[in-house]
This record gives sequence, structure tokens and C-alpha cells, in this order.
Amino acid sequence: MKNIRNLVTLTGLLVVFFALGATATRAQSLTTTHFSGTFTLPFVAQWGPVALQPGEYSLYYGRLYGGGPAMVEVIGKEDRTPHAFILAQAVNDSAARKSELVCIREGNAGIIRALEMPQLGEAVEFKLPRNTQLMAQKNNGNRNVEIAQGPMLLQRIPVTLKK
Repeated sequence: MKNIRNLVTLTGLLVVFFALGATATRAQSLTTTHFSGTFTLPFVAQWGPVALQPGEYSLYYGRLYGGGPAMVEVIGKEDRTPHAFILAQAVNDSAARKSELVCIREGNAGIIRALEMPQLGEAVEFKLPRNTQLMAQKNNGNRNVEIAQGPMLLQRIPVTLKK
């Protein structure tokens, strides 16, 4: 029993060290980068599981570990800002004319829903954060039924391409 516990602890530590090593430098992050840019976030925003404070950020879109799932790597320029990988929910064709983040605004905060990249002809969509509800629901027996969806304020944040 003690050996199993030690093995589980060792495995957990190895995962943590691997994760820290993978995010330690930009060169060890996304192995295939298709798009890179910078943006200034004017409000607090939730991007998947990550909460971002207002400020300047760099982003990189590509694949993790050669041919893996599409991801966006976000790196804050200020001290103590997150360095995060956000998994894309869907990659779609895009007819956008500008590189930008598409956000849903809720008061003084927002939720980042998509990254438009006309240079690639792609738009990447992201999952809503947990416990986010964009529509009113009514519990009807054993199932929820959508009864209304209010107007959403969309805000587009320009992304400046990196050369």
C-alpha cells in the first residue's frame, strides 16, 4: 500500500515538473505555430478555464507536440499574469477581414469565445467557462428547457500580428 502511494506521489510530481518545463520557455511550447500576435485586454475576461486581467498579452496559435489538437498559448506581459494553453473547441472557416478576439460582454467582464484569423482563413472557437449560462432556463421535470436568450453585447478586440 505504501509503495502504491509513493508511486502515485512520484507520478504526480513528474507531471508537475513536466508541465513546468513545457511552459518555461516559448521555444518549448507550441511545436507548430501558425499565427502569432499581441492584444490589449481592456477588461477582466474569462478564456476557457483561465481568468485574464486587463493588460497586454501575446498569443500563439498552433499545435502542441506535432499534430496534436489546436491550441492557443496566451502569455501576459506583466509580472504575475498567466501563461496558459487554451484548447480550441472547434476550428471553422472564417470570412473575417481583421484578426481579432470575439468576446461576450457581461457588465465589466467578458468571455472570450473566438479568435478570428483571416490570414489563415480560420476562426477558432472556445468552450464557455464552467457554470456560465447565457440563456434563461426552466426546469421542466427531468430536463431543462431554454425559454429565452437575451441580447448579448459582443466586443471585438484587435490582434496585432507579430512579424
